[in-house]
Amino acid sequence: MAIPDLAARMFEAKSDVSAFSDAALLRMDSKEYTVAGKDLRVSVLETTAPKVILDRKASLMALMETVAREDGADQVLLFVVDILKEEATLLVPNDLVKALAEASFGCTVTADTVVLPGIMSRKKQIIPALKL
Repeated sequence: MAIPDLAARMFEAKSDVSAFSDAALLRMDSKEYTVAGKDLRVSVLETTAPKVILDRKASLMALMETVAREDGADQVLLFVVDILKEEATLLVPNDLVKALAEASFGCTVTADTVVLPGIMSRKKQIIPALKL
């Protein structure tokens, strides 16, 4: 098997989230941070198939408040990173996340998601940028 084929199969396997509940996805690869006095659970899901996760957007956003409360956070931020397009899609369930996105990434949020070109890394790009 060629290396590119193996890599493609590995990415496909990592992108298969069908066995995970919405709560598990919101907590899967997440870290807790405090920004401007707000306790945030910042979750990043790296995938080659963002549509699979984004198709669950409504149920994920409906559960964010519950997960935040259960985890003692003010808000869950979910970034779906498309590793092929090198961009992240942030789910925007409320005005707090909208304000955070606009202040942090210099974007204008007009819907319940916002695409952030070039954003791939929580440690290097997301966390250092977060502000209100």
